[in-house]
Amino acid sequence: MTGGADDAYGVHLTFGAEPSTAMVVSWLSHGPATRPAVRCAARPGALGPPVPATIRSYRDARTGERVFVHHASLTGLEPATDYAFTLEHDGRPQGADGSFRTAPGSRAAFGFTFFGDQGTDRPYDPYGSPASGYAVVGVERCAPLFALTGGDLSYANQREDPVRTWSDWFTMISPSAGARPWMPCVGNHEIERGNGALGLAAYQTYFELPPNGDEGYLAGLWYAFTVGAVRFVVVSADDVCYQNSGPIYLRGFSAGRQTAWLARTLEQARADPGIDWIVVAMHHAALSTSADHNGADLGIREAWLPLFDRYGVDLVLYGHEHHYERSHPVRGTVPGSPTLAPRPVASAVGPGGAVVDTSAGTVHLMAGTGGSSSPSTDTLLDPPAGRIVVGVRDPEPGRRHRAAVRALEDAAWLAFRAPDHPYAFAGFEVDPGEAGGLTSIRVTAYDSGSPDPVPFDRVTLVRPRTDAAPTG
Repeated sequence: MTGGADDAYGVHLTFGAEPSTAMVVSWLSHGPATRPAVRCAARPGALGPPVPATIRSYRDARTGERVFVHHASLTGLEPATDYAFTLEHDGRPQGADGSFRTAPGSRAAFGFTFFGDQGTDRPYDPYGSPASGYAVVGVERCAPLFALTGGDLSYANQREDPVRTWSDWFTMISPSAGARPWMPCVGNHEIERGNGALGLAAYQTYFELPPNGDEGYLAGLWYAFTVGAVRFVVVSADDVCYQNSGPIYLRGFSAGRQTAWLARTLEQARADPGIDWIVVAMHHAALSTSADHNGADLGIREAWLPLFDRYGVDLVLYGHEHHYERSHPVRGTVPGSPTLAPRPVASAVGPGGAVVDTSAGTVHLMAGTGGSSSPSTDTLLDPPAGRIVVGVRDPEPGRRHRAAVRALEDAAWLAFRAPDHPYAFAGFEVDPGEAGGLTSIRVTAYDSGSPDPVPFDRVTLVRPRTDAAPTG
């Protein structure tokens, strides 16, 4: 079957391995397109030679439908440069022109956004809401260099027709994701039984992500990329979580390889004089005050929070719980805590905690507010307390699911939460500062319950630039 002139849809961008010089243009088609390619150039009207795209496909286990996704890797680009592109099938334009900007090649100011748990705004989608689409509008209002998405993207594994659900999601986000990279992480609702050994064949087909150096069946499940002086590290928390939050129990699926990679990646980033900030993104939560959603997970605290402490991770972003909250900077654990409760540290350098020094501890920010139809803002523990999954029970006869065992802890780590804002996303503005001084990230949380995002939480993170650290 040859792709027709209207066959390309769901265009979305991701950074290549070097975001300042590489970009991946991806799109879907209704069949295996002939000679799919992208033409790209920095000057409008002067598109370069075609860059062939690779074709990936999978057959959906529920519907039997085969899905085709095309990925064109554009390399040799110039940093901090605007490019135009157009798609072709068999030399024919597909009416899917777009543009993007590459990342800066060194310290520079830039913006990004984050939210998880989106769903779609289609009226027949019981797992999304109109806010699912408003989040896309909100991202465009902020006009960031790129967007991070925190898992539970389309909720495909909850639907009778997962292929249509994915298609709806890509169509919804394309006005933004076709103009700036959307960098995803995998959530429990990306796990689809029968689609590959881990249930993640769909996710791995739709996205071409920076390599993690491991085997092909683990491609894209964790990765890292650098923009300016910020190292972004994206991980799959199902690997270490106790909770059984998907149709396949994935705890331990990498046999320790992801955690070993994470330790190496964080160590290298903190030792790099060109890196000021380390930002980790994942789907599952390490801290949560929700009363009856999933809860935070002791497995993350056991496996990864010591690494975050050791290598001075500045910011951890996640969703999974469907509300917005952020922590004080934390480092170490509260002595004697059976849940390994993170210990808040004093690091405010401005009035009212509006400026926070992350060199003293890691700030955790939850924004599982991208549009899911089941916000958790009306089920927060009051007074605030942490709710933690500390283990699971063996499945009952004839069932696969493991019920969670939970415990409560004092939430001394909580700095702010927003029960009045069920739908929200976070925007981040990175300022590299001056040599020998401080660099900052200004964080703004926006209500996205309407097309007009309204800010409701602001805090500025600061830390010394690496070139300000003493040598010797």
